[in-house]
Parts: sequence; structure tokens; C-alpha cells
Amino acid sequence: MIRQKTVAIGIIFGLAIVLLCPFISSAQSPSTPSLPQLTLPQLTAPQIAANTELARGDVKLDGRTLFTIAAPATRSPQGSTPIASRVQNIETNLNRLVDRSFDPDQLQVTTAIDSASNLPVISVNDQYLMTVTTLDAQLQGQQPSSYAKELTPTIRNALVEAKQERQSDFLVRQGVQAVAILFGIFLTSWILSQWQRRLTRQQKQTQAEIPADPIVSPNTAESAKVATSQIVQQQMVKRQQRNLREAQRRLLQLTQVGIWGVGTLIILGLFPYTRWLQPIVFSTPPKILGITIVTYLVIRLTDVAIDRVFSALSDGEFISPQASQRIALRVSTFSGVVKSLSALMFISIAIIAILSVTGIEVVPLLAGAGIIGLGISLASQNLIKDVINGFLILLEDQYAVGDVIQVGTVSGLVENMNLRITQLRNAEGRLITIPNSSIAIVENLSKDWSRVDLAIVVSYDANLDQAIHLIKQVGHEIDQAPDWQAKIIEPPEVLGVDDLNNAGVTIRVWIKTQPLQQWNVGREFRRRLKLAMDEQGIAIGIPQQSFSLRGTADDRAFDSGSHPSEQVNNLGSGKSRR
Repeated sequence: MIRQKTVAIGIIFGLAIVLLCPFISSAQSPSTPSLPQLTLPQLTAPQIAANTELARGDVKLDGRTLFTIAAPATRSPQGSTPIASRVQNIETNLNRLVDRSFDPDQLQVTTAIDSASNLPVISVNDQYLMTVTTLDAQLQGQQPSSYAKELTPTIRNALVEAKQERQSDFLVRQGVQAVAILFGIFLTSWILSQWQRRLTRQQKQTQAEIPADPIVSPNTAESAKVATSQIVQQQMVKRQQRNLREAQRRLLQLTQVGIWGVGTLIILGLFPYTRWLQPIVFSTPPKILGITIVTYLVIRLTDVAIDRVFSALSDGEFISPQASQRIALRVSTFSGVVKSLSALMFISIAIIAILSVTGIEVVPLLAGAGIIGLGISLASQNLIKDVINGFLILLEDQYAVGDVIQVGTVSGLVENMNLRITQLRNAEGRLITIPNSSIAIVENLSKDWSRVDLAIVVSYDANLDQAIHLIKQVGHEIDQAPDWQAKIIEPPEVLGVDDLNNAGVTIRVWIKTQPLQQWNVGREFRRRLKLAMDEQGIAIGIPQQSFSLRGTADDRAFDSGSHPSEQVNNLGSGKSRR
């Protein structure tokens, strides 16, 4: 479906260009022969006097450039320049000649040498038009007389063409073409608008289907890791679809703007009275608007590309399910960081381009921005430390969203993280925010796999071999249980007697589990073991303490009323065990 939409957009845009191309050719190539294009050779320094700065100007008729003239780059006290005055005078003379009625077949454009200035003068039907100066000729690398002869047919063809374009039949024909172009623009724009509305509805529906962020307590979750990874994968898929539809919608808008811009440019070029407005389409404000739109579209397309790349990484065929879940949790964080960095880069490029379009020198600004950035960096060292440490955490995969970690005295489920902060949700539901720069030692309780570490204390009176055999039997049963087999990676391992103390005999057991399943497996193992020990009559160890009662023989005789000789025989026999 996505490929079909993309192909359809290309077809619509291609049809619009195909429909408009005949009008472009007819607008630019009327029945009369087109004006010859002047070749402007590069001006070399030896042809111009030393220390002479030249200003160039284009002479135009009905928006078309006829030739280029030159004048010294000076400015009068009134603010005008010689080149601007010359261009305005020549264009005024040309327009005056066009407005007069003349026979194109009888039009004569001649050149003659002025006796006073010894420079060629161009006249139209014996009326003065302009003087070809030495600077004009040097600008073309020619002599004044030869350059004047070259301009003669150019000026004559331009006047004849301008006269014919002002005839009523030509204007009617161009008007019909303009109406056809407007109809094609409106039809194409309406189709694109309907398409945009459809994409907008689909985008809103996809946005509503994005699951909420998981809030899971690590001490009570039954399947925290699996649930978190599934939610993150669903979020990635839905957000990728939303971003793709947003990019398609913006591409349609850009196509719509482009069709209107091209169509307007062509319509303005159809008529001699409006052709001079064509350069306005390429003036500074439209360029800035175009740079802004293109930058926004590029950012959206980049987001879609980043989502596709990270989605391909997390859904690799040669990746195990455990690794795929791990990558999915990591991608949700890393993709957001990459999108932010790419958007910042494109926005910076767009700002530089806008400054260049407006005529502002970019190099001095970049140097000044570097100095300002250095000052800001010195004033925000903690922020820079946060960003660097956050980048290293992501790069080294120390933890990701969905992991349970412990940092210092706080622990919890990682709900959100970026280059600056990490947010944890502890067992009480409190949201703990930690700056990345303050994370020096982190304990990840859920990366790759977890472990249940049980210390089982039995009474000194219990049969130790029987107790160890019972623990192994319970471990084998829970490992083979259908509900728990997928959560236990390896069979429980009974390490043996780990300690002897006043509470009893300590037997240690290790159970390797899936990430975040150690608490669930540990609870179930303790429950099964308690029931089995009750059936076998194995008592759990109880703390024991030894003490003795000591005193004089008289005190004991007085307290018990017995003979002193009996009390002497009982000394030291008052020890008891509780």
C-alpha cells in the first residue's frame, strides 16, 4: 500500500509536469524567432584600467535579458549609481519604442560613430537608443564598434517580438493557455488535498493505537521483561507508521506547493506585461520558505529511515529471541537520540543556508558562534558531562528502557532515559530522576539473564542428605513444570552446605532465569520447598542460644532451701539449651 501511494504521487506529479511542458515551450517560444543568447566571456584584468571597479547591469525588455552593460562602481550623493541610471534609461527607451506603432518589416536598427565621443551609437528608426561605451565592449572582450554591430540584430529581434506579443490574437491565445494551466493546477491540487485528508485520518488512528509507556514494578511483575519488550516493539511499529504517513502528507503538501509555484511562474511568463514578476518567485522570502519546508520534510524522512534501520536490526532473522528483545528495548532509546541529533544537524544546515540566501556572511558568524559555544560549554560543564556519560551508557549498552538497575542506594525499573537523565520507577511507584553524570557504578539486574540466590537453613536435627535430595527433587519439578520451564534457563543447581551457624545448616541453591524472572521463580520455588519439607518432616532451622547460671553456694542454698553440700554438687550443671 505504501509503495502504491508513493508511485501514485510520482505519477500525479509527472502528469502535471507533462501537461505543463507544452505551455512552457509555447510561452517561451512564440511564433517569432527567439532572441539569440549572448555569450559573456570572462573579463580579464589587463583589459581594464588598474584600480577600476566595475558594476554590471542587465538590460531587459518584458522580463527578458537582452545584453549586459558596465559602468564604474561609484555612487552619487543622491544614492543612485551610474549603472542603474544607464539601465533605466535604455529600458525606458526600449519600452517607448515598443508602445509606438511601427511596422516590424520596416524597423531599422543602425549603429554609427559619434564624432564627439568617438563611440558607436545605436539608433532605432533614426531615434537614439544608447551609446556603447568602452567598458561595455571590454566586458565582452571586444571592440566597441564590433560589439555595437552584434547588439543591432539582438535589439531588432527583441523589439519585433515584443510588438507581436502585444497583439490581441496573441494575448487571447496566451489567455486560453493560462486558463488551461489553472484548471490543471486546481484539479491536481484537489486530488492531493483529498489524499492528504485520508492520510491525516490514518495518522490520527495510528496515533490512538500507540500503546502507553509500560509502568511495571520489578518486585510484583509476572512477566515484566517480556511485556516491556512487546510494548516497546508495538510502539516502534506504530510510530514508524505514523511517521511514514506524516512524511507522505508533507511530501504531498510540498508537491502541491511546487505545482502552484511552477504553474504561477509559467502563467506570468505567458504575458509580456507580467513577465517581469517572474524573478519575484525566486526572491529571498520564497527561498527561505522553501528551505524551511524542505528541511522539515528531510527531518521527517530521516525519522522514517532511522525507524526502518533500527526495526531491521531488532527483527533480524539470525538474532535469537532474547537478543531481539534486548535490542528492541535498546532501540527505543537509541533511535530517539539519533533522531534528535539528525534533526539538530539539518536545522543547523538550514539556518546557514537561510543566512547565505539573505546575503549575510556566514564565516564570521560561525567564528563568533564558536566563541559563544565555548563560553556556554564552560558554563554548563555538568550538562556536557550528562550528555557524554549518557552517550557512553547507550553505546556500551549498560542498561536500556525496561531494565531493572540499582544506582547507589536507589533501584527500580528504567522507564525513560536520554542523553541527560535516567528515570527509575521503584517498588513503591516513585519516579526517581538521576542525572547521567552522577552514575558512576550501576548494577543491572536484568541484562541477558538473572539468578535466584537461595540460602535454605535447616535444623541441626534434620537428615542433611535427605534435605539436599529433597531440594534437588523440588528444583527438578519446577524446572519441568510447563508454566515455569520457559522462565528457567538452566536446571536449579544445589551447591551444598554453605554455612554452619546458630540458626542451623545453610544450603545454597542457584537458579538461572530469564531477565526479571528471578523474583517470580524464587517465590514459587520457596512455596514448593516449604510444602515438600513439611511432608518429609524436615524442620527449618531456628536460632539457638546457650547460657549458664552462676552464683555462691550460700545463695543457692538460700534460694532453694537445700543442703549446701547438694548445692556444691550442682554447680556448673545449670546450663540449658533453648
